[in-house]
Amino acid sequence: MACDRNDYVTWHCKVNPSDLNEKPMRMILAGSSMRIANQVYNYCGSLGSQSYFDANCSGAVEQSVISFVPKTGLWKRAGEILTCTPL
Repeated sequence: MACDRNDYVTWHCKVNPSDLNEKPMRMILAGSSMRIANQVYNYCGSLGSQSYFDANCSGAVEQSVISFVPKTGLWKRAGEILTCTPL
């Protein structure tokens, strides 16, 4: 009997990663979804190194609400740019 395993990674994201007083935003990548607080975003696709997430994916991934580059930790949403580090 096999068990279903859902891999996930918790990230802490900040505008200024060197600011110790800034409270980080917690983001979780779990399977093909991204969770931030009580919101869930679906994986919509990738273009190059950028992955795109949105509540409702359209046909054009680059129009998704969130773009994220896991290799560098760069996270963007509506002009908001954060740097994320995995925990």
